[in-house]
Amino acid sequence: QYLRLDLGEIAASVQVTDEGLRKYYEENLARNETPERRKASHILVESGSDDAAAKKEAEELAARAKAGEDFAALAREHSDDVGSRAAGGDLGWATREAYVPEFSTALFGMKDKGEIVGPVRTQFGYHIIRLDDVETAHVRSFDEVRAELEPEYRRDQAQNLFYEQSQ
Repeated sequence: QYLRLDLGEIAASVQVTDEGLRKYYEENLARNETPERRKASHILVESGSDDAAAKKEAEELAARAKAGEDFAALAREHSDDVGSRAAGGDLGWATREAYVPEFSTALFGMKDKGEIVGPVRTQFGYHIIRLDDVETAHVRSFDEVRAELEPEYRRDQAQNLFYEQSQ
């Protein structure tokens, strides 16, 4: 004798209710949250063996950038970050966790697009940072994710039923 259990058949028999889906949405709310992201550009002056000279150079570059000089041109000419130098210092979009703490604190502490801070000291050297744009944190509403939730909910409930029936 044997018992045949098929997860697909069990999933097809699951009754999906609006109440059940809403509860599932609430239980999995973190999956529907998009954290704040910021778009930034920077100029890196590596400190090397002469930290004082690097700091002085970074202060001068920061003053020039804050005075209105073209940030991208300054980055292309002076930045030691080979990854972003050619793009005018553009680092693209990233969350707070993408950066080292000192850099992240400075970037996420800025209020206005176009704001420039620095020099900010990290283990990489001195950074002059410009905030280019902000994408605020967002939680997708139940209605936005309802279509995605239904198959997940059905599969989750089917796995529970499958386990119960197998026992």
